[in-house]
Amino acid sequence: MNRRKRILFQRGTLLMGSTLLVNAGNYLTNLLLGRWMGPESFSEAGLLITMMLMLSFIATGFQLTTAKYAALAAGGSRLKQVGPVYKWISKIALLSGTGIALLIFASSGFWRSFFNTTSSSLFIILGAGIPVYLVMSVNRGILQGKGRFKKLALTYQFEMWSRLILSAIAVKCGLGPPGVAAAITLSLVVALVISRFKIPAIPAGVQAIDKKGIFHFIVLILIYECSQILINNSDVVLVKHFFPPQDAGLYAALALVGRIVYFGTWTVVTILFPMVIRLEKENKPHLTYFFAGLGIVVLMSAVAIALMAAIPNLIVHLLFGPAYYGLTPYLWYYALATSLFACANVFVYYNISLERRLPVWISICAGIAQIILIWKYHSSFYEVISIQVWLMAVVLLIFIGVQWVYFKNSKR
Repeated sequence: MNRRKRILFQRGTLLMGSTLLVNAGNYLTNLLLGRWMGPESFSEAGLLITMMLMLSFIATGFQLTTAKYAALAAGGSRLKQVGPVYKWISKIALLSGTGIALLIFASSGFWRSFFNTTSSSLFIILGAGIPVYLVMSVNRGILQGKGRFKKLALTYQFEMWSRLILSAIAVKCGLGPPGVAAAITLSLVVALVISRFKIPAIPAGVQAIDKKGIFHFIVLILIYECSQILINNSDVVLVKHFFPPQDAGLYAALALVGRIVYFGTWTVVTILFPMVIRLEKENKPHLTYFFAGLGIVVLMSAVAIALMAAIPNLIVHLLFGPAYYGLTPYLWYYALATSLFACANVFVYYNISLERRLPVWISICAGIAQIILIWKYHSSFYEVISIQVWLMAVVLLIFIGVQWVYFKNSKR
């Protein structure tokens, strides 16, 4: 193993370990909320968590766009462009975040009625953190693109720990879902401060930047992130709309456990994305990295599904307690759905890093199809999950076929 690969492996291992700890901390936060608040109140907290996940996909769009141009500049020949690119994308992120926040403020009453929540204030409080979140994600993109995984991991650690502590304080003080929303927003402020001060020095530069190219890439990424929002969160949102609060709370907990697979494998994409961009720029092969990443995701998924099929009662008891035993029959099945999605995700991000657009549009179609099908067929948890399993299986088969065509026509 040469020096470059060894350093990359060490940094990637550090980031993966940190990500596992962050995911564990976030799950601990959510599990404590579930235990302390009960299924009915947790349905609102679960909605906040789902909204946060939806926002995270938009934030990822800005992060990956910044990461791409930071990775392209890492070789040194375009280093002076990093400063102007960073400033320009940060401006777009701030304006976009402000626009989304104002939209949420204006429609908070509608969302309260649609989701049957006790107050509209939780939407307003959460919306206030959106501009902060998007700007902070641009900072993270610089760290990711330049391979500063240690500093990148630090931003996630501070966000997680502050959210855990503040959420616990909010619930114990009887602040309810609005208090949880405030804890989420404040944790984003903490992460912004850490990410800004931990960003490596960005040299000022006067070189012209390709604003049109950057904008097109942001749009491409955001289109795919939109499909991720639809696929990964529409089920929870629609269940919250169609099912009673008690059942919606159970499903929110089910989704929380099932998504362990997806978020556990996210580090693979985080490392793979800038690596493929850099290798493609240097005209070097990168298929082995794709297969390695896919193999890791498949292995982690298989282990998670096996555990959830073998000991569902123990898992639910340890994580949520007796009040949530009703979700145990569906645990492995939901994990299967998220596993298929996680595998498909590797295909899409690999191709996005090479600026191939077809997988993105396939994902959008899948997300829209999922909403339509769940809206029409939602008689039980099993029916809702079955739609996701079969839809993701079809999408994954299509991606395999598309990738085979790409491989045949690729020199690398």
